[in-house]
Amino acid sequence: MIKIGLFILPNYTTKGIIQKLKKIVKKKFGNQTYLNHLPHCSIYVFNTKKKNLNEIKKKKYISISKSKAFILEKTDIFYNDPITKKNTYFLKIKKNNFLKKLQKSVLKTFSKYSYKKELRFGNKIMNKNYRSFGYPFINLNWKPHFTIASISLNKDQFKFIQDFKKISISKNQTLKYIYLYQIKTNKHKFICKIKI
Repeated sequence: MIKIGLFILPNYTTKGIIQKLKKIVKKKFGNQTYLNHLPHCSIYVFNTKKKNLNEIKKKKYISISKSKAFILEKTDIFYNDPITKKNTYFLKIKKNNFLKKLQKSVLKTFSKYSYKKELRFGNKIMNKNYRSFGYPFINLNWKPHFTIASISLNKDQFKFIQDFKKISISKNQTLKYIYLYQIKTNKHKFICKIKI
């Protein structure tokens, strides 16, 4: 069994902002969850049988509408994140029709390869999404973002939260590709890019 992620990668400028914020978190709080992860926005993450990988790699194109842009809106926080049980800091991407259609097309192309483990979440929508697609964050429940880090609730974050929320970000990004990675804990191994 292998874990596959379909990602939006940040452009050069946004990647620089993410890496700078990751360095600040590391200096203030030490090593935290997601801190060493590749800067990315997850569209769809799923488990699959290793034998499916060759078939998955053959997918080189996903048809999407002409407008392929989105806006990086602001900094934000998932307080007591249901996945990490920590505060997850991120750059929020404004979800638009393009992103909704992109996730829908990705699911249509790749969800047939998903292997669903016996997992339960504390949320009905997440459970339903996982049973259907092998991923809890679908449609209304998908909040596109670039993660900085998920910081332990044991750490005093009061001042950092105030400073983080004051950071002004408003950037446009246009996509030509999405990227397929194999995920092994904190490591992300590039497999291929898919033209959109």
